[in-house]
Amino acid sequence: MKSFLLIGTLLSFTSGIFAQTYNEAIRPMSQGENNSFVVELKVGDAKTIGELWQDYQKKFKAGKPKLDKKTKEYFADDAEIEGISDNTIDIYSTITPRDGKGAMLAIWFDLGGAYLSSSRHPDRISGARQWMAGFEKIVGQEFAAQALEAEVDALKALEKELKGLEKEKGDKEDRVADLEKELQQARTEAGQAAQAVSNKEQQIEEQKKVIEAAKAKLKKGKG
Repeated sequence: MKSFLLIGTLLSFTSGIFAQTYNEAIRPMSQGENNSFVVELKVGDAKTIGELWQDYQKKFKAGKPKLDKKTKEYFADDAEIEGISDNTIDIYSTITPRDGKGAMLAIWFDLGGAYLSSSRHPDRISGARQWMAGFEKIVGQEFAAQALEAEVDALKALEKELKGLEKEKGDKEDRVADLEKELQQARTEAGQAAQAVSNKEQQIEEQKKVIEAAKAKLKKGKG
């Protein structure tokens, strides 16, 4: 049941990718307080999400996204995202683990002198949302694939257990067959023993009669 719930969560997450509004807020970051967008990721773990995030930005020719261990902030230099800007963009971001699973990804798009916001750049928001949704899709696919792999491994484990149980069942059935043969042999031998007892009892009775006849003959001779 737990596995089905996990897969169901992943499927609903993937199907609802484009439903997010990517809430905006002014948040503090290394360059001051600037407008940011938040992507709520409800599956996976922060470490893997961080690795996927770095790879995703590289696809847009961003300089290798680096994580500043002190500020816990990623920085990707000169990304090329046509849906957002004709010029290169610097991307700042943080990934915060959620309770349980998933993470909150906060993104600041530095357009060069201004940070992307719906109030100042309404014509660019659609492209930004599509770009963020693209990353969500990758996260959903990655963890759905991992969940599938886990279920396949679970199936293999169950099949292995089944083979073990089938072997045990076969061994027990062979043992039962052997015991049935032993029981049949014991019954046969018991029947033979019973016949031997009956024959011996008959011999004893006949011998008693012989003895009685001999006693009678002896007594008659004395008289």
